[in-house]
Amino acid sequence: MLQRIAKLRENSKELWEMNKDSIFWGCAAFLGAMLLAGLLRLSIIWQARSTVIQLEEGLAKEYMATSGFPGLVAASRNGKRYYYPWCAGLNRVKEANKIWFDSEKAAEAAGLTIASGCEGL
Repeated sequence: MLQRIAKLRENSKELWEMNKDSIFWGCAAFLGAMLLAGLLRLSIIWQARSTVIQLEEGLAKEYMATSGFPGLVAASRNGKRYYYPWCAGLNRVKEANKIWFDSEKAAEAAGLTIASGCEGL
């Protein structure tokens, strides 16, 4: 058994000496391919990321006029949080209790904070 292990060891040393360059370039090619695949995946993720657009005051008011919403953010009369129209939490507020604000700043000036799980733009 020990003779077999010694022979395998000698054979592996010979194999390493004969193919040292091939093994090096094979590993380099593999690592290069993995790096290229990672960069390709990263570029796809960056392209899929949506861009944030800051609306000017006039455009926000124009959007509110055409969207049918009386304001940009809403809150409950008794609540301490404000919501965007697309937030699920706004559905729990009765229409009679909704207060609409033209901007986030106006809602914050009234002492409200944004609802958790309702991050905006």
